[in-house]
Amino acid sequence: MDRIRPFVGIGLLLISGLAFSVCILMAMMALKNGIDLNTSNVARYFVAAMMLFIYHKINKQSVITPKKELFTSLALGITVFMMGIGYLGATRYIPVSLAVLIFYTGPFFVFIIARFTEKEPFTIIRLIAFIMASSGLYLAMGIQTLSGLPFTGIFFAFLAAIGMALFIIISNLLIRTADPQTVNLHALSSGTLLFFCFYLLSNDAVNQLTQTGLLYLTASGMSLGVAYITFYAGLKIIGSVKASMLLNIEPIFTIALSVAIFGEQISFIRYFGAGLVITGIFLINYKYKSNPQDP
Repeated sequence: MDRIRPFVGIGLLLISGLAFSVCILMAMMALKNGIDLNTSNVARYFVAAMMLFIYHKINKQSVITPKKELFTSLALGITVFMMGIGYLGATRYIPVSLAVLIFYTGPFFVFIIARFTEKEPFTIIRLIAFIMASSGLYLAMGIQTLSGLPFTGIFFAFLAAIGMALFIIISNLLIRTADPQTVNLHALSSGTLLFFCFYLLSNDAVNQLTQTGLLYLTASGMSLGVAYITFYAGLKIIGSVKASMLLNIEPIFTIALSVAIFGEQISFIRYFGAGLVITGIFLINYKYKSNPQDP
């Protein structure tokens, strides 16, 4: 069982990446059907939080946790907000592909922070894996140029990346003593509240609420709930550094689904970039074969 457990963690993180991809695609379809971005954030995270609440009720789990873990879990919602609002802000100024690329520099920040908070070893293999995965993302996203881009958009994207890193690191520390899905529920709930407050302050008007748009939005929120549930389950098994690297597969899943569903055509260089990402992820997890008991 101990030999299988790390691979279970990897599988859960891959499911999480796929669910995040479906979430993004459904959110994009909702936008095309008249749902504005701020409404999308509020609704999707509300649906995800409700899924976590139902999950707890079905499993008869208590949502009560010690005060220290409770306050930290609620504060974790700030990082959830940073990810959502940072990405939202970035796409208003820079291409979506570049915003995604910058967002997925988050594993690098996890790599650095975990070196001090969790005593994660700094190895040349991990460095090569990160460089390979980052280079692959650059190629896979088909980014043409980085010149002449507004600083504001880049700032928002890095805000999301830092939010991602802090979310993963703090979550990994919390779930050592607290139930992972309870931490998840509190973080998503407080994050949803922050999205709602921002929505009220932003004064963005909803242009059109169509039945189709709401269906896409609901599907996006449900996918988000699955993504967070499987993420926390996988994080508990394999740790922050490997979990963050595995999430790099999400943009690759998004590209693959776009090809399968929308018939998009992609070039050889983008296939090559996807291969680099997958190879980088393999490298970061390769030592499981030689030392299965390594977390």
